[in-house]
Amino acid sequence: MPESQPAAKLSLSFAKLVATPTDTAWSQAYNAGNVFVCISLTADEEKEIDEELSLHTVGKDLFNILQSEYFTLQEKNIANIKTAIQTSIANVPAQLKVSLTLAFFKDNTLSVFIAGKGKIIMKRKDKIGVLLSKNGNEDDAITSASGYVENADTVLIETGQFASSIPQEIIQQAFELDLPNDIVEALSPQMHKQDNGGQSAIVIQYRGATHFVATDELDAEDEENSVISNPSQYPPLDSSLPPDTQEDEPLQQAVRKPFSLPTVKNFRFRFHFNFNHRRRLYLNIALILAVILIISIFFTFKKYNDDKQSALFQSIYPPAQQYYSEGKGLATVNASLSQENFQKAEKLLTNGEAKFSNNSSYYQQISDLLTQVNNALQNNTQGQSTNASAVSPPANTILADEQGMTDGLAFGQNNTDVYEITNSAITMISKSDGTKTDIIKNNNYWSTPVAIVPYDGNIYVLDQSKGLLKFVAGGGGYGRDYYFHSNAPSVSSATGMAIDGSVWLLFKNGSIQQYTSGSSNNLQVSGLLKPLSNPTKIVTDITLENVYVLDTGNGRIVKFDKNGKYQSSYTSSVLANAKDFTVDETNKKIDILSQGKVWEISM
Repeated sequence: MPESQPAAKLSLSFAKLVATPTDTAWSQAYNAGNVFVCISLTADEEKEIDEELSLHTVGKDLFNILQSEYFTLQEKNIANIKTAIQTSIANVPAQLKVSLTLAFFKDNTLSVFIAGKGKIIMKRKDKIGVLLSKNGNEDDAITSASGYVENADTVLIETGQFASSIPQEIIQQAFELDLPNDIVEALSPQMHKQDNGGQSAIVIQYRGATHFVATDELDAEDEENSVISNPSQYPPLDSSLPPDTQEDEPLQQAVRKPFSLPTVKNFRFRFHFNFNHRRRLYLNIALILAVILIISIFFTFKKYNDDKQSALFQSIYPPAQQYYSEGKGLATVNASLSQENFQKAEKLLTNGEAKFSNNSSYYQQISDLLTQVNNALQNNTQGQSTNASAVSPPANTILADEQGMTDGLAFGQNNTDVYEITNSAITMISKSDGTKTDIIKNNNYWSTPVAIVPYDGNIYVLDQSKGLLKFVAGGGGYGRDYYFHSNAPSVSSATGMAIDGSVWLLFKNGSIQQYTSGSSNNLQVSGLLKPLSNPTKIVTDITLENVYVLDTGNGRIVKFDKNGKYQSSYTSSVLANAKDFTVDETNKKIDILSQGKVWEISM
């Protein structure tokens, strides 16, 4: 029986090209081991696009599904890889067009796939040709091809946008260079001078065996399923090559040389039976073959388990590492989105950690990354620690007035005046000269007020016993009314109020409610890992872009956007005993009244 030759060790070098995303186009290039993927998402001009649809989010989910489907395949043949690609693009919204090109190397065999538009080119020696091309006018089927690669073959996989935007002569000129990095540098200026965010490509150079010789004992089924039985049958590389080379048969499985043992000298078996020399020889040969078979089976199962563990690791670690890196990059820009990425990474790693033995290298890598993710989550929860410095507030400002008055139950302000509510009256204090005027007497209107806010000429008072009072300005003074005329919520545990056209109510249990024209907006606060503890003040108005809450229980001020999404927080030792605060978003500072002094922190 002829002896098969083992395949040379696979060696691949590559470089990526990815365009800057736009509002209507996004692309990415991805590599993991011997698989390479280029993908783009573009808005369909004929269909209306949802404004909340994020191409980046859809693309990231697509990659995650593709990784999960691909790396858990028991057998990576053409049919299974097609199924993995089809599953990954199935949930892409109909308003978006997908272009996906994939190249998979196994030993000295290359399989290529295209979903949507795309092109795959190869340079072999001094010839350049198209391996596979799809212009999107065909049906939705995923096209594929496979064949042998030779040493120094260079492959370019492109999204449809890249293929249609970069002229063929430019690619041919770039391919005169030897290294993938040099080819990418030559193509990069051509790509970036076009405003097309859907362009991405990968240049891959194969360094391995020029051919592979299999044993002559392939069974009939293997021979039928073989894509190309001889490397010389690979499609010629010249300008006349047809644009589409499709092949849907399963990828040929390489037959490896059986494991062999070194020659064992002076090896004898001693028996108490009367075996002649020939029988003893046959017995020795049988025993040696049995040992070889057992060892071969052992290493075959070991390799199978190793490959399975490696695929599982690849489906967990790289996506989690990507979420972690994105979370770190967003930490100072968008704390809420940063936190979401950290949480996704934590979930992947926590679920994956239990799938590996404690003494494996995979377990250790996952455990180390999980520690980093948990530390990042902890830091993100604690917020930005800032130093507070004592300042002297300008005269007749709300914190200056509040600092000097001991009988005020609550304070509010607008551009011209400060408003103080006591047990007996509401007093207006001019910011220009400090003149005080009692504008509303307490005729049993309020008993336990916790907030007062002037808005649009009227005065709103939040009273835990009486509800949300509205004093409407008129010719004879202020008339009492109620903000809620039906379905009024209980405000017995309310601690703060702010108005920006809608009414924002803060409650002792940390909940925040928003009402417009007396009806609830069903606000849902999100992204806050560490709950509010004994919050006492809420600040926003029509001039502020965000909502700020004094969280005295945690010694911090928490910032939300006006959809209730957590943005960031600021911690300082003076906040645990803070009484009130004001926010200046323009100058990025917060003034705090605490322990009889006014302090300032930077945002």
